[in-house]
Amino acid sequence: MNRIDELRKKLIRKTREKVEEKYSGEEEHIIRAVNALQDLDEIFNLISEHAREWYASHFPELDRAIQNPEAFLKLVYLLGNRENFSEKEISGLVKEKETAKAVIEKAKTSMGSRIPDKALGEIKLLALNALNIKEQRNSLEKFISEEMQKKSPNFSEICGSVLGAKMLKEAGSFRRLALMPSSTIQILGAKKAFFRHVKNPKAKTPKYGLLYQHPMVKQASFENKGKIARSLSGKISIAVRTDFFSKKEIAKELQKGLDTRAKELQKK
Repeated sequence: MNRIDELRKKLIRKTREKVEEKYSGEEEHIIRAVNALQDLDEIFNLISEHAREWYASHFPELDRAIQNPEAFLKLVYLLGNRENFSEKEISGLVKEKETAKAVIEKAKTSMGSRIPDKALGEIKLLALNALNIKEQRNSLEKFISEEMQKKSPNFSEICGSVLGAKMLKEAGSFRRLALMPSSTIQILGAKKAFFRHVKNPKAKTPKYGLLYQHPMVKQASFENKGKIARSLSGKISIAVRTDFFSKKEIAKELQKGLDTRAKELQKK
């Protein structure tokens, strides 16, 4: 019985150590922040869309004239009724003079219906909430960028802070990411596609997961996306391992190699 109790205590202690290790690391805060960032993006897009669609019944022309969501929401919240869209009021909110003039003219000749003050108040409140969410989102992005630069500077430089944080989230920790082969890093975030391939060998093997969001992969031609992703994952693997084990600065050297590879593929 004493041996069972002793074993139980050891297991509890070991479990406690693992839990403390998991939640005490700096990467835990980065992972939590990037989870919140993704949720805030979805919430902002949803509320913003509701505000645009609802306000369109009053001033439909504004939806086509102002594409930037934040600029649109600021106009709705600060000016409200289309009758308030004057040159004086709009000048500080719309930077492009031609766009500002077009909006003012469209406000005068709008085909939208009149809107009750109560309904307009609700739309303005939606716009304000969306703007507050966007502000919180930007604050989180700044936090992630600072923490990633501090914890893994080479990785952040090559991958980008937010994308790097998303990859860290998929890996679970910097240690796991550092020990991963580059082929695994290349398809991080493509679980569904990978398991689809495992179940059905005829299904295409995923060439990239989260790396599709990287500017170099986005800008590459369709036939070169997979090759760029492969080169990028190799450089990311080197960058993460260097950050984790030695802290040597090699980001510029790695980026130079990536640029050279991209030019070679472009020539071919």
